[in-house]
Amino acid sequence: MSGGGRRGWLRLADVMVATLLGFFVFAPLAVLVLLSLTEEWGRAFRGGLTLRWLLEVPNAFGAAIAHSVLIAGVTMAATLLMSAMVAYGVLTRRVHGPILVDTLVMTPLTIPYIVLGLALILAFKAPPFRLHGTVWLLLIGHLMIAMPLGYRTTQAVMEATDLSLVEAARSLGASEWTAVRRVILPLIAPGLVAASLLAFVTSLQNYSLSFMIAPERYKLAPLEIFTYVFAETGAYSNYNLAAAVSLCMMLVLLSALGVVRWLTGQSWHENINV
Repeated sequence: MSGGGRRGWLRLADVMVATLLGFFVFAPLAVLVLLSLTEEWGRAFRGGLTLRWLLEVPNAFGAAIAHSVLIAGVTMAATLLMSAMVAYGVLTRRVHGPILVDTLVMTPLTIPYIVLGLALILAFKAPPFRLHGTVWLLLIGHLMIAMPLGYRTTQAVMEATDLSLVEAARSLGASEWTAVRRVILPLIAPGLVAASLLAFVTSLQNYSLSFMIAPERYKLAPLEIFTYVFAETGAYSNYNLAAAVSLCMMLVLLSALGVVRWLTGQSWHENINV
């Protein structure tokens, strides 16, 4: 077979693989959008389009979405701060036992969320730290599962950055905090953005750990979706409304991505030009 023929087959294979990946990734999302905009499944192209389910979302899921976004936002902020501090301390050897610290931070990633939830319940059910049934335990749990992803992302971008720039800035009279804030932070901004988004998404979409440790009357969107889809008898309930609230959660995530990109646009632009 000639070189041109092989290239043609390779291009065809690339197109087929891309088409299959696109189908399996976007087809379920397209079904979700279509289901949230139809009066009844199967009637989308027979005059069945409606905004009814989207308009019902605030009444049915407003509190749950607000709680989920709040918990995810606090988790994102805490993860970003702690990841940056721990990663900087480990890479600059400012902490004792950096290998041990690295292992401890990454450990929750290897533990099933159900097991982690049970461990948190048992650890914080009795004095002196009686946090079971409170929002604080929920925040601790979400921070534990978001921290490994945020930490590893932040550590990777810091490893690709010349941290000796801090010492160079200090030799010119700047304090360490000033050197980190004005020299290192602009360089690692894209990594911090990625870490914060990973933490936000991990917290917002989590179900299994939240099911174990969330306060009884504290509604969260993933828990409410599951509860609403499955009726008390175990039969299926209203998929349309569940699809509508899922679509709203997707829009929240996309909006968060857009806001973060807008807020850090200058840093991204500067790094691309470099």
